[in-house]
Amino acid sequence: MTYSLIIPIYNELRTLPSLVKKLNSLDDSIEIIIVDDGSNDGTEQYLANFKKFSIIRNNLNLGKGASIKKGVDAASNQNIILMDGDLEIEIDEIPLFINQYNKNNTDVLVGKRWENYQNSNVNLNLVGNFFINFLFNFLYKTSFSDVLCCVKILKKNKFKSLDLHSNQFAIEVETMAKLVVLKLRIKEIKVKYHRRTAEEGKKLKFTDSWDIIFTMLKVRFF
Repeated sequence: MTYSLIIPIYNELRTLPSLVKKLNSLDDSIEIIIVDDGSNDGTEQYLANFKKFSIIRNNLNLGKGASIKKGVDAASNQNIILMDGDLEIEIDEIPLFINQYNKNNTDVLVGKRWENYQNSNVNLNLVGNFFINFLFNFLYKTSFSDVLCCVKILKKNKFKSLDLHSNQFAIEVETMAKLVVLKLRIKEIKVKYHRRTAEEGKKLKFTDSWDIIFTMLKVRFF
């Protein structure tokens, strides 16, 4: 099977050298599409040096969801891999992820950063993730561990059929909700996760939770 990896980024110049090095280690058969979401920190100029990747540039900061959808539109392969470029989840996980997708009889493979929350350091981010995950499972009668995890593999045509509207971070829960509504087979697997702080460049903010919660409710009831 063929794969296209879509990575949205915004002002990630500090981590780009490490990201590019890891992406260069992937099999050449994987199409790599980086969507620069209107970065103004020199990201555009840095990426111009790498011809191996397909670079899409948003002139304005349109949001993570908008960037993912644009990247999927540009993908030329049958299967898509969605992943953030912030290195919170190791790029090295991708070959293992692909292997699991090929082996399992499933429509969608998604990552989970936690098996459970009991052994994790309690902080506002973790509490927010727990609440959103709990609410999602309550609304959709599911038992997912981490509906906000960015890593997913599925067929491009299935992703396109979801008709996603979220342009920001809520695209994660909108994707999961619509996959559930369609009764597709979804399997979670554990991924290595190293959370970064806002000072280190983390973009998700507490205020984004309102859009995420509203999106879950909208898909469920409207």
